[in-house]
Amino acid sequence: MKEEVAAAAEPTTAMVDVVGKVESYGIEYIPDEDRHSRPRNLLWILFGGSMTFGIIVIGWVPVSLGLGWWESASAIVVGSAIGATLMAPMGLLGLRSGSNNPVASGAHFGALGRMIGSALGITADIVFAALCIWAAGEVLARSVVRIFGVESQAVTVALLIIAYALVAIVMTIIAVMGHANMVTFTKWMVPTAGSIMILYIFVAAKNFDPSYAGGDYALGSFWPTWILGMLACAGTVNSYGPYVGDWTRHISTKKYPPRHSVAAAWVGGFFGMGGAFMFGAYTAVTFKDPINAYATEFANNVPYWFLFFALYLAFIPGTAQAVINIYNMGLDFSSIVPGISRVRATIYLSIVSTVLVFIGAFYQQLSAIVSSYLAILIVLGAPWTIINLIGYFNNRGYYDPDSLQVYNRGQMGGRYWSSAGLNHRAVIAWLSAVTVGMLFVNTGWYVGPGARLFDGADFGFIVSTSVAALVYFLFLKFNPEPAYNFGPKGARIASAPESRYGDFMPIQPMDMSKVRWRIG
Repeated sequence: MKEEVAAAAEPTTAMVDVVGKVESYGIEYIPDEDRHSRPRNLLWILFGGSMTFGIIVIGWVPVSLGLGWWESASAIVVGSAIGATLMAPMGLLGLRSGSNNPVASGAHFGALGRMIGSALGITADIVFAALCIWAAGEVLARSVVRIFGVESQAVTVALLIIAYALVAIVMTIIAVMGHANMVTFTKWMVPTAGSIMILYIFVAAKNFDPSYAGGDYALGSFWPTWILGMLACAGTVNSYGPYVGDWTRHISTKKYPPRHSVAAAWVGGFFGMGGAFMFGAYTAVTFKDPINAYATEFANNVPYWFLFFALYLAFIPGTAQAVINIYNMGLDFSSIVPGISRVRATIYLSIVSTVLVFIGAFYQQLSAIVSSYLAILIVLGAPWTIINLIGYFNNRGYYDPDSLQVYNRGQMGGRYWSSAGLNHRAVIAWLSAVTVGMLFVNTGWYVGPGARLFDGADFGFIVSTSVAALVYFLFLKFNPEPAYNFGPKGARIASAPESRYGDFMPIQPMDMSKVRWRIG
């Protein structure tokens, strides 16, 4: 076997990731000695970034589907646990590769196939950023309406537009500033927004009825509706899988054992995001109309004096979660279109999210749209996650940074180029999983034939994850990857002998005329 490709060269200019300055890192490899974050920062991001109406509203989704309090609470606990268990180990990819997870997934999906992860991340980020802008802007505007006794519908609409724009501007500025600024911003949310949320738990306690039985089940019966509510929570937490590496790539593996980062990510996903979901369900049960739009009901039901706290909770923490989504979105988009910097990509996509808010702000079927989207998202995202985790296990956490970055530099070749930049093993496994999984999905407006066999219960997530794991494992076992894809210790499952494939294609300028398809 030929000599291994050297690790990616360090930047020739000093890179910046400090509070008060614009981060200069994009998706390029970050050397271990230049990583200055720590595992506890994952807690700040996942706890502080979740104390916002954009995440809290997900906890209202099970209630809005007709579930009672205990039914909603159980859906939140199970969904958060599943989502955190899938999401947390994905931080290992960023730690080992020194880049974000979609780029690291190129080791398994191929140097071009890793765009599947980028597309998943961008799609999730756009929707969640829009949801954050909507929820924060809605509570902000409705609170002002109550404080000043505004009765004019025209003035209310104007306030909504101003609130949406204000949240969007602040989130864009902080997201452009980058990782260190984002961590500091979310860190401030824990004592401030956290205290306000705890205060309101006691304020709303007199209206809380643990025996609340819910309304009519959105999908006709309990189990299909409960599963849909559970998947809304699981899908939200798991949606962080494609970009948890955005944060862990800044953590040194020499200073901090990887297991500390995985544990921090799990705790942040289950307790941080899950706790916000639970707050959403708890407060929704105290509303006069729990089924109605959460942000509107919150602003209309809180005591008058609490509206001033609600203004802070809507605006500052609301922008914190949106910042996380927009920052991740900018990285993912810049990885698809390398000519666009992280900063420019962040600005462009924040505009897209804001436009979506203005288009859908007055649409009344929000809970149906959100729950349906999350049910589909987890069918798309969970197989991608499990394939990457199996791939990580197989290659023993070994990643060649230089080969991962070929597309970003306008090149082709390297360890992970495979066939025309696609590794058929992971790509076919993912496509198979999504295709079969969609047959078992029930979003309310779409009921797959498989879901009908189980009285409408949505098993798309379970089926797609299982199919992905099975198909990918069989590929790795019986059509193993070339030995050059692995480090000195080799593969855990299997690898093809060097005599079968020889060495990998040398890294060279992109020339599609040289692209060749091969099953290898």
